[in-house]
Formats: sequence, structure tokens, C-alpha cells
Amino acid sequence: MRPFLFTLCMLCAINLFSQSAGDWIAPEGKILNYRTLNWNDFQNKEDKEHAEQLAARNLQAQAYVSPAIYFYADSGERQENGRVKFKFRIKCAFQSRAFVRESTKEEHSNYVLIHEQDHYDIALTYANKLQVALSSRDYSSDKYSEEIDKIADDIMKQYDKTQETYDGEVNPDGRDDKPKQYLWDMRIKKCMDNNTDEFYTSPESVVQTVKAYGPTVKRIPGEPALQFAVRARPLYTELRQEMMSKVTETKEWTQEPSVIAFYTQKFYVEEDGTQPRDNYRTLAFMFIPSGKDTYKRVFIDTFNNEGKPVNIAATFFANADSDQVKELVIVATSTQHDKDASGTLYMNRVYDNIGRLVPGRLRRLDDASAKIEGGFEGTKAGKPSKAKYKSEKEISDALKKLGYN
Repeated sequence: MRPFLFTLCMLCAINLFSQSAGDWIAPEGKILNYRTLNWNDFQNKEDKEHAEQLAARNLQAQAYVSPAIYFYADSGERQENGRVKFKFRIKCAFQSRAFVRESTKEEHSNYVLIHEQDHYDIALTYANKLQVALSSRDYSSDKYSEEIDKIADDIMKQYDKTQETYDGEVNPDGRDDKPKQYLWDMRIKKCMDNNTDEFYTSPESVVQTVKAYGPTVKRIPGEPALQFAVRARPLYTELRQEMMSKVTETKEWTQEPSVIAFYTQKFYVEEDGTQPRDNYRTLAFMFIPSGKDTYKRVFIDTFNNEGKPVNIAATFFANADSDQVKELVIVATSTQHDKDASGTLYMNRVYDNIGRLVPGRLRRLDDASAKIEGGFEGTKAGKPSKAKYKSEKEISDALKKLGYN
């Protein structure tokens, strides 16, 4: 089979490469569809050819990505009708020639990183589309190579056009058009949620639903929970490396597995005319099955300790009210080391189970949460402080003592 290596460089021409199957080597790069991008994925040395192309247009790149969509197939299996069925492997790799200027990380960090993540997400969408297009049919025994090439070429032309349209609208002549960037952020999110490319030309009225609680998102058959959680993440959130292990599947409330995931979101606080400072909050979401390969993205809660990042120490189910269905319990922690205190804050919260109608947001049980509140463990105001409930066992035992079984 003739594999393809398809690469994109922001503001650069798009190239299509192929090699014979015997010489095929996967392109250099990391497969990053299990988390969102961060600036450590980018290098600080600009590609010379790319820099020359931009200089010819009196432009200078702040940053760019270089994803590669590539595929290859097995030897095929002949069907009863004489045609051939292949199993394809499609990958979307993040190439090491991705570049960012050091000043960009500080001056335009969030805006530019979102723009580059959008480029990569567009590539992921078309990689998924290519997987479906190639795998959903069989091929003639004597012209399969040409038929496969034609499918791949047609999809890559669409991909090429989408990437160029995106940059052309949000970076006209190197200028940032922020309203257009906002529109494209929603378009790309809508396409990621639905595993399609059909919303890349949609007006804001069609795609703004991605901002609301409880939208329906699609899961690709066989898609691992972690990759699904990254692809279906809420608008303007990240799924960071440290939260990868916190993505869980559970059948506690549903016959088909639900997915619980935690995302980081940056926000800004400006006080008394000072420069805005970066703050971070953790957003918890639960993806609840609502039909065949479809889920409702349900908001759980926000965790934030004065703008400091929080960790998720535990997620489990325990009975915390008068009915027989268990409630969701989340334990979040935040470390503090300053002149006032040194130690760990434990935030324990309880959420009511869903009913027959799945809500857009889970209901927090404040009374139950207060009864198993963790508290601060360490030194506070020069005195030792001890948290009351810090683990799943301690919380479960406390709830049982309160009469919940």
C-alpha cells in the first residue's frame, strides 16, 4: 500500500509526501490526542525555510504547528465478491518543527496557544474523517491503490482548504482578528464535539451552543475514554498531563459507561488598576450516555483556591442521602506555602445522583459536603492544623457513621 504523510505548517504551503510500503517510516513527532498542547511541545528554533517564506511577505511568525496526518494499511483480505477489504491505521503526529518565540509565551501566551491548538484540532478532525472514509468500504482487486489515493487526496484537499481559510480569516496580513478567532474557536469545538468538518463555515448562531451546559457530543466507536475526554473537552479548557490519570469510566449511574474528566481553565483577575494576573481553576465534567455513541456533557463543579491550581485526590461513589442510590464524591487538594500557612487544603464535595432526565449540571449537596469537609493539614498562623477527612476510606466511614449505607 502507498502510505501518505501530510504536513501542515501555519502560513506555509501544504505538501503531500508518499513512500513505498517497504520504505515507510512513521514521521517524527508525538501523538498528542490524549492531552492538550502546552508550550513545552514547541521548540525555540525557527525553521529556516519557513522564516524565509514569511519574510518574503513581510511577516514574522509568533508560533506555528506542524501536524502530520499519515496512514498505512495491512495486506488486505479478499471478500466473497472478489473485492478487497483493508484495515487502516491513521495517525496525527505533532511534529518537532513546531515553533514559538520566547517572548510570545509571556506576551500572548493563552491567545496564541489556543490558535495553535485549533490548528492541531483541525488536523485531528480530518484524521478521523480519513479513518472513516478509508475503512467504511472495500476496494477492487486490481485498482485499490488508485481508489485509496483518490479518497485520501480528496480529504486532504478539504483539509488544506480549511486550514488556509482559518488562517486567512483570523490572521489577515499577519494581524489578529479576535472576533473571527472567537468564531473559529466555536466552529472547531463544534466539529470536535461531533467528529465532523461540517461546521467550519457555520455562522455564530449555529456553533454558539458549545458554550452552554449539557450539549450532546459524539464518541467514536472504540475510542478510549482519555482521547474522548480530550476531544470533547469544553470550550477554552485544557486537559493537562497531570489530569490524564484522573479520567475515569463508571457504570454507577448508567448502564453504559459514563466518563468523568477534569479540565484546567485560565482566567484573569485585575485589582485596583494593576496588571491582570493569571489564575487557574479546575472544572469537573461528566459525560453521560444519551444514545448510541452520544453523550451529554454535564457540568459538575468548579474547584479553585484563590487562583491556585488544585489536584484531584479521589473520585468515588458513596451514599450520602436518604435514597438507595450512591452519590458522587470528589476530593480536591491545594498546597499552600507562604507566610500565613504551609500545608494542604482538602476540599470534599458531594453531588446528587442523576434521575431519569439528565441535567445540564449536577446538584451539589451542600449539607452532606459540610459534614465530610476536609480542612487544612499543616501549619497555620504558627500553629499545627489537622484535616479531618483526607481519603476515600475516611469519608466513607464518616458517612456510614452518619447513618448512610
